[in-house]
Amino acid sequence: MMCCGVAAACGGTSDSSATSSAAPKNAAQVVCADARAAARSTLGRAVSLKFLNRDPANIECVLRGSGTRLDLVAQQSSRAWEQFDTVQVHQEQAYGPSAVHQQGQIPQNVNMPGGQAQWIPAQRMLFATNGTQSKGGSYVTVTVKGRRHDEVKVAQAVTLAALKVAPKGPNLVAPS
Repeated sequence: MMCCGVAAACGGTSDSSATSSAAPKNAAQVVCADARAAARSTLGRAVSLKFLNRDPANIECVLRGSGTRLDLVAQQSSRAWEQFDTVQVHQEQAYGPSAVHQQGQIPQNVNMPGGQAQWIPAQRMLFATNGTQSKGGSYVTVTVKGRRHDEVKVAQAVTLAALKVAPKGPNLVAPS
């Protein structure tokens, strides 16, 4: 059940040359470079960067350093908050007390200045947004691979760096 929400939120992995008119063409470079700097600062080691998708509306890159792999996806969306809320609600419905209870699948709040973020321990994934119910924003996921005692801290630093510079979707237009 969770796969549907995450698949819809994560997007593809191909290196696309398509660009969005609302974001600069070098947005992927800026987002991933800032995320790389945050990872390097948190990990205390050199971090490599590989682009999987440079589309400013659906940026995806992989950061590696100190035995850790971070998969970063940053999406520009007028409905970024809805994407965030959908993943949160689906996780709680699928794995909460009235369902097949799996505590590790229940999202935990993470402090994210200027946005909202939650960590799913079993997936080792942080998902976040700086959008609101009426304002477009960015929807970001960071998945951590490689065992670290500070994986939430690393994911949080990378997510915060990405949210600061990632292209934001347009605000929702009120119905006429």
